[in-house]
Amino acid sequence: MLWISDAPVDKAGEAWTRLRQEHEQSGLYPILLEHDDDRAWNDRWSFPETIDVLDATDPEEALRTLWDQLQDDREPEEDDDDEIPEDEWPSGPWPGLAPPGTGDGTPLAMADQYAAHLQDDEDFHGRPRRWRIGLFPARDGASALTLAGWDGPCNHTNNTELISAALTSWGERFGARVVGLGTDTLWLSVAHPPQDLEHALAVSREHFAFCPDNLWQGGYDTIARYATALIGINAWVFWWD
Repeated sequence: MLWISDAPVDKAGEAWTRLRQEHEQSGLYPILLEHDDDRAWNDRWSFPETIDVLDATDPEEALRTLWDQLQDDREPEEDDDDEIPEDEWPSGPWPGLAPPGTGDGTPLAMADQYAAHLQDDEDFHGRPRRWRIGLFPARDGASALTLAGWDGPCNHTNNTELISAALTSWGERFGARVVGLGTDTLWLSVAHPPQDLEHALAVSREHFAFCPDNLWQGGYDTIARYATALIGINAWVFWWD
């Protein structure tokens, strides 16, 4: 399903760009894999599916399904102080897809820049992140997650094809590209992010369906504050608790 380097790679962002440029010939799409320990990636591929399953998954229906599941289970846990107050949650019927982003940014160039940024990024403890390289026999990073069966969002959904379908749609509408993965974290470059609050709010509702922990536990007490943080930002990071 994939090949993973045995150890963290020096200049991982530069290696990612070189391998990404070779993708058309090699058929192998690179993804930076955060290195926590030598065994971190041994058992993170629980739900592989075929390309037929992914191709049959409509992106809007995928986000609608994730949205509806959240609406069916909206009660916060009694002992969880990190939840957004219920009246601040996005709620109601599925609002539909946000309009596409605009701009002159090139998705692959933005992805290369983001890989270079992640190469020198630090984790929450201020330590330099270390990256292994994963090579996936896939047409892009979005489909790679389903074909390999990445289980990072398993506390939200075991249907990784829903995640991949949403990513495919974001690639088309916002120039988003998968650059990095952790065991429960996803790093995307975004060439055409929202540029105003109204658009960012529409995007935020999709983010809520895709990864509610970004809002619940990301330090934002309202969706408007989360949306404000998305305006003009060329990277989206998702973390599932």
